[in-house]
Amino acid sequence: MNIKEIAKTAGVSVATISRALNHPEQVLPETRERVLAIMREHDYTPNWFARGLNFGRTNTIALLVPSIENHLHRKLISGIETIARSKSYAVILCHTESNSERELEYLRMVKSRSIDGVICVSSTLDGQQLAALQSPHMPAVHVGRTGVPGFDALCYIDFEESAFRLTQHLLSLGRRRITLLADENLRGECEQIASGCSRALATAPDAEPLAVLPCGSSVQDGYMTAQRMLQSPQTTGDEAILTFSDTQAFGVLKAANDARVAVPEQLAIASMMDSAMCTIVNPPVTSVELPGARLGMAAARMLFDVIENQELAVESPREIVLQPKLKIRRSCGNRKYIYELFD
Repeated sequence: MNIKEIAKTAGVSVATISRALNHPEQVLPETRERVLAIMREHDYTPNWFARGLNFGRTNTIALLVPSIENHLHRKLISGIETIARSKSYAVILCHTESNSERELEYLRMVKSRSIDGVICVSSTLDGQQLAALQSPHMPAVHVGRTGVPGFDALCYIDFEESAFRLTQHLLSLGRRRITLLADENLRGECEQIASGCSRALATAPDAEPLAVLPCGSSVQDGYMTAQRMLQSPQTTGDEAILTFSDTQAFGVLKAANDARVAVPEQLAIASMMDSAMCTIVNPPVTSVELPGARLGMAAARMLFDVIENQELAVESPREIVLQPKLKIRRSCGNRKYIYELFD
């Protein structure tokens, strides 16, 4: 069945069918009910995408994200979906894997399909690449601190400040040699973390400069990297490994256990990303609770402010910064259980 056959069966014109769907106030209630009943009887579904093009809107937004396995990005997607669903919008998920060429391909697709708006997470493109692809009428929000020309607004988590606070905690527990396992696919965020760590280490005269090792985000990546590090004897008890992801931290914990390196007596382990698993491993891992879902909701609201009202968007915030929360547990040597009581 198509719309012409529905109109023929209902004994009305195609224009009446269109009004019954799009402007029901212009159609007699009994006529609209007859049309809807025939649609239900024949299981007819209107082409909402085509209808959206007729009205200059597709009720669809695109989300370009570098990783769908990352815990933070899963929370981010959830937050964006929550707001989009409340607006009756669909979200097209585009997995870029931090690949510039793939990101460009997705943006070409977004432009060709007249998507209503786009949210880019940790974009790897420069302003010149974006200028060639972005339509001036397409609202766009960037999730990430690094500003990229062509986006209407920025929304990000303050990784630098949270890394500074976490490093201060490690210093207070006597850790003077800190190694950061950076996620190779999220260089911008890891550079901010390294900056925060180095700023805190500069306040301790006897602390060594931050060591940074590139590492994948999986448990296996964390395990292999830590295994190489732990080949040398760990006897001083002033060392700490700070991971970007919680999965990296679990791999480090496994490697330390296999190497018979006591955590936290000989080695402290902390993560810049909290998850439920951090509370049930032994010892529980000190980490940073990132407001991923709130970040996604904030980014989506910023985007819809522009989509729904260009004048209102001018008065809306152009930049939103969210602050994480430090979750102190026993993997770094903390013995004050009051911290974990309210975890």
